[in-house]
Amino acid sequence: MVGGPPCQSFSPGGKRAALNDPRGNLIYEYFRLISEIRPRYFVMENVANLITAALNHRPIKDRPGKHWNLRAYSNGKPLAEDGVAPLAEDELSGSAIRQILRDVQSLRYQVTFGVLDAADLGAPQHRLRFVMFGARDGLPPSLPKATHGDSVLGLQPFQTVRDAIWELRQNPGPHSSYTEDMAAYFALIPPGGTWRNLPLELQKKGLGPAFESGGGKTGFFRRLDYDGQSPTVTTKPNRKGSAMCHPEFVRPISVRECARLQGFPDDWIIEGPMNQQYQQIGNAVPTYLGKAVGDQFYPLLQTAAEEVVVAVPCLEHLLEVASARLRQAARNKRGRNLTPDLFGQPA
Repeated sequence: MVGGPPCQSFSPGGKRAALNDPRGNLIYEYFRLISEIRPRYFVMENVANLITAALNHRPIKDRPGKHWNLRAYSNGKPLAEDGVAPLAEDELSGSAIRQILRDVQSLRYQVTFGVLDAADLGAPQHRLRFVMFGARDGLPPSLPKATHGDSVLGLQPFQTVRDAIWELRQNPGPHSSYTEDMAAYFALIPPGGTWRNLPLELQKKGLGPAFESGGGKTGFFRRLDYDGQSPTVTTKPNRKGSAMCHPEFVRPISVRECARLQGFPDDWIIEGPMNQQYQQIGNAVPTYLGKAVGDQFYPLLQTAAEEVVVAVPCLEHLLEVASARLRQAARNKRGRNLTPDLFGQPA
């Protein structure tokens, strides 16, 4: 079994260059390895926005209407604007994943995929990731089911930021710091708050040109809440646009606190300058998610390979479910019953 490469080309924080970006093409290097090695199973993990990325990127300034969200162009009615061509099929939301699915099927692997949240699997952090399982012979295992969440559904309580980092509050280890001006903004943000908790005049001053831009800007001047889950651990928690301010103190969370939120044991040694340590931790997959994926494959690797190829999962339904998962996350609503089973039916 082999696992897939990390890739930021589809991240909402990046340039959205998708498969035209060399990092996006790491996916195809991975497929090349699969075609040569022919493992029984493979796992591909990537940013959740792979589901909505376009195969070819057209800059916002060159789009009709200049909409930042590609969903505005996906209602079947091309937006007209003098002198600006409507987006082509390969420039629309979802065209990248559809191409990837066509190409992975040419490898003669059956696949299932979806968007998973690490918090549902025990992490004290909401981190959405696209995960695909492939099987050479027969069917791949189903995606992991949620173990944490609503007690009415028989799930364990979510792990919280307090569970992860409270005991480090007086001895956090190395951490970055804010400038005096930046600290003044964070001093006004309550636990669980963001730039929206600032007075309007300070919102405009603090965000600068970003204030008028599209998108939710949810990473700006963000402070964690002890009794909630962390947002996705970033590689630069000291920046105002990717902030991860401590719930209690006016400082970025420390390297060790970031590692705790990702599930790394305290005895793991993280090498390099502090900024590189933050980057290594922020780019990693939470251990809770990695273990949940491994647990799905472990029983299968103890048995002989199946020789009979059976029904292919409904890929269109899987796309619908994964897209709905992203939309619900964007609205900060929790969709507990959207993890698809192997055949594309809601679990």
